[in-house]
Amino acid sequence: MQRLFHATEADILTASSGAEALELMHQYRVNVIITDMRMPNMTGAEFLALAAQRQPDAYRILMTGYADLSSTIQAVNLGKIHRYIQKPWDNRELMTAVEEGLSLYHLVRQNKVLTAKVAIQNKQLKELNHSLEEIVQRRTIQLRNTLTKYKDLAAQREKEEAATLEVLYNIISSYPPLSGELAQKISTTCESIAKVMKLPAEQINFVTKAGLFCEIGKIALPLNIIQTSYSRLDGSERRQFNEHPQFAEEILLPAQHLSDMALIITNQLERFNGGGEPAQKVGLDIPLGSRILAAARDFWLLVEGRLDGKKMTLRQAFDVIKLQQGSNYDPDVVKALMTIVINNELDLVRTLQHGKDVAQLRVGMKLKQNLYNHNHILLLPNGHVLTEKSLGKLVEYQNRHKEVLYVTVETFDTTNTE
Repeated sequence: MQRLFHATEADILTASSGAEALELMHQYRVNVIITDMRMPNMTGAEFLALAAQRQPDAYRILMTGYADLSSTIQAVNLGKIHRYIQKPWDNRELMTAVEEGLSLYHLVRQNKVLTAKVAIQNKQLKELNHSLEEIVQRRTIQLRNTLTKYKDLAAQREKEEAATLEVLYNIISSYPPLSGELAQKISTTCESIAKVMKLPAEQINFVTKAGLFCEIGKIALPLNIIQTSYSRLDGSERRQFNEHPQFAEEILLPAQHLSDMALIITNQLERFNGGGEPAQKVGLDIPLGSRILAAARDFWLLVEGRLDGKKMTLRQAFDVIKLQQGSNYDPDVVKALMTIVINNELDLVRTLQHGKDVAQLRVGMKLKQNLYNHNHILLLPNGHVLTEKSLGKLVEYQNRHKEVLYVTVETFDTTNTE
């Protein structure tokens, strides 16, 4: 890595341990931090947590082996990473990540400087009444520039937030006791129910995401509890199982932009009659998103046989949900679910995607849907425009895993090859 960055204009500081790196941060202002997860005495997540306290503006990049799920979660939760790079890394990808980190760091610092200048100019505005018009005009221009910078920063943060969600989804898909396919079914059903109930677009977005990540807290449970149907758990095991929404809340706590989604997940085990967990909320005191999630989640758990060990048809699962409306489930939510089942809209939930095979793809084509492999690991997100690099990786993936991928594309733009 020293050789890689030697030819750049950046000043490079190296350390052989987390403790040595923290000592360097006492002496120097650091723009970008790159660390491995696995280090002696102190993990990368622990180091980044301390580094974030000392220099919170520094852009934090974690090098990690993809299979280490618990370490990845720890890094998201404790280390507050901005970007993770999977080992073995691609030099161009790493260089691009560092350039983005430097740009974001300088933008954040500039915003702080601009904010301080705005405060000073506000004071001047009050003191210099005789030149009010000139000062107002100057401040307006500065505010416009600041707003433009904030928009650029917001766009960058949005991309980082999307990457965080992709990591969380892949954790669910690659953790054997859980299922990315089931997560997609629950999420799609939550979205359909919310649309039938004519909720605002923002609420539909929150409940759709909550459905996708409603089981993330289960990674903190013992394997024997996750792998056993709920009806076969004893009292102590059920109490442990019922804590998974709180584990999810802890995992998602650092991601404040996901707080609305986290609230829905945290309250998903509350029952309409007040007999649920953890706060025994009743009726409309339970967030609407949580009431939707409860019905959609249990509907698919019944279909998959994860509640009592017996798989059901869609109609049989709905009949069970319907019998418990008013007790476990909100009657209005059950009514919306009935509309979806009757109209057979659940066929929209697909276990495999259809589209062009990789040999038919060309640079510039834009993905119309997320691309998953057969294990429902997310490979490329919706909206990605194929480049020579990403297309090459798909070909390499197929050859290495002996797995045929089908990609749904939206457009073909030969001018967009970046």
